[in-house]
Amino acid sequence: MSKLSVSQIIETDVLVVGGGGAATRAALSAAQMGASVRMAVKSKWLRSGSTATAFSELLAIAAAIGHEDERDEPEVHYEDTLDAGRGFIDPELVWTLASEMPDRIQDLINMGLNFDKQENGKLVQGMSDFATYPRTCRVNGVTARHILTTLSKQLKKYQTPVDEYTMIYKILTGKEGEVLGALGVHKQTNEIVLYKTPTIILACGGAHHIYKYAVGTPDMTGNGYAMAYELGVPLVNMEFVQIGPAAIQPSITLLSGPVWKAKPILTNNKGKQILENYIPKNISLEEVYRSKVFPFTISSPAFYLDTAIQRELETNPSRNGGVWCTMSEETKEIVEEKMPKTKGILKSKGINIFEDKFEVALVAQCMNGGALIETPNGETKVKGLYAAGETAGGVRGPDRPGGNSLAEGQVFGNRTGKAAASYAKSLTESVFNEEQDLQEGLDELNKLIKNGNGEKDLDNAIQSLKESMYRNCLVMRNKERLDEVLKKIDSLHYELETGEFNITNENVFDAIDLKHMLLVSRSIVLSALTRKESRSCHYREDFPNKDNVKWVKSVVISKQGETMDVHTRKWPSHRELEKKGTI
Repeated sequence: MSKLSVSQIIETDVLVVGGGGAATRAALSAAQMGASVRMAVKSKWLRSGSTATAFSELLAIAAAIGHEDERDEPEVHYEDTLDAGRGFIDPELVWTLASEMPDRIQDLINMGLNFDKQENGKLVQGMSDFATYPRTCRVNGVTARHILTTLSKQLKKYQTPVDEYTMIYKILTGKEGEVLGALGVHKQTNEIVLYKTPTIILACGGAHHIYKYAVGTPDMTGNGYAMAYELGVPLVNMEFVQIGPAAIQPSITLLSGPVWKAKPILTNNKGKQILENYIPKNISLEEVYRSKVFPFTISSPAFYLDTAIQRELETNPSRNGGVWCTMSEETKEIVEEKMPKTKGILKSKGINIFEDKFEVALVAQCMNGGALIETPNGETKVKGLYAAGETAGGVRGPDRPGGNSLAEGQVFGNRTGKAAASYAKSLTESVFNEEQDLQEGLDELNKLIKNGNGEKDLDNAIQSLKESMYRNCLVMRNKERLDEVLKKIDSLHYELETGEFNITNENVFDAIDLKHMLLVSRSIVLSALTRKESRSCHYREDFPNKDNVKWVKSVVISKQGETMDVHTRKWPSHRELEKKGTI
């Protein structure tokens, strides 16, 4: 087996890792600053990731522009976001998000994005969870995709190269810990690419595809978290994974809050309706349906719907590990009013919701944790390394208001792009030592291949990890479940390190993915084990109550030598930041 070596060397001021809303906005803002920019996208650009594929009845972007209610303003958006995560998120980052979003909406309008409008010309704005006033702006039901398309058209004017099917797997740093470059591997050719760059923006999404079922495309496996962690960047709030119900066949279709107003009928594989078996006598079925939103939360009676689905997954599952769902003919009017887009999407997939049974299971949708950013410019503790979008941590806690996810991508994508470009332009010369700084990253791959003479299959290992995370770290967690998945992680890590898998030049891409998935899975499980309480989307059966005395703080995962260290962090209050003058 021949050793892997660099096939291509690319020099650029700014390397953006990822291709979604945050990444594309970052690349555009950096290009507008006059920097040379390169994007590396793990799959097909504009056809992969979260932004390109996101769908729900309520999908929109939040901005306090006051078009629907003039009382809404950035200060209210700020307070609403803090209320959803107070004690778990950085108030300075939240203020940056809320105060700058009106300008980012105007940017998109100036670029040609045609938001839905009222008759008076103002934008249509809808209510979302945690919002005091209607705040979310939308575009014809597929807001995220329209935002990405609009940004991509602008970016193409700068002739910014996009390297598709390229997974960045190693960030190279200098003697002072500063970014010098990165190594990537091309999925289709297995060629190694060396990027010589002083700045890298990690905007490559989340890690929800470490679970068996998840929205988006399968490339969302946490590479950004893993690379940041390896450089010493802390990961925060990793236990807070947003999970909820979706139709799972023939492909994932999210079932958001409005869908449940039509009262879908859920049955197990024996044909028995399931909800009545799990709802306590003091809670009505009507309350459960009325309160159901996406994602799962312990904070409302809808708790019983999601947990009922998981319990049935473990006892009487449908053929693909879900429950069966149908709609009553009596709800046709409600369906047309509340969930026309979902009905249409399912119909396009061959499902008549009134005649056909379709499978519903719990799916991972968003990571509320991420790689900690230290400033509103998305800077990490590593000089020249930035993070934005779902990869970044510190803006999302146990909950996040609807519409904030797309908003984060625009605000922090813009800021990281400008900051990275400015930093790159301030440097007078490169200190990259090709022979010295390159070797470590190549040795890592060649060691995987050299030692990978075993017979075990990488694909089977990846699927077994996903199954274990799905079974043990879904919406119902306890020490026994979490210890079980931790044993699986330890076992797979040992097998990878001792060469028990069959690894060649042709599948080294998957070997890197498994390595990163194991690291990120461990960070989630250790965070969930550490948080001995239940809060929002984190439910511990063995600690079922919220504990505001001991646990209003973030769990932090950081690298200490070869050990994954777990500790906690309390965030400064708004008043403390006011005294410092940062807000």
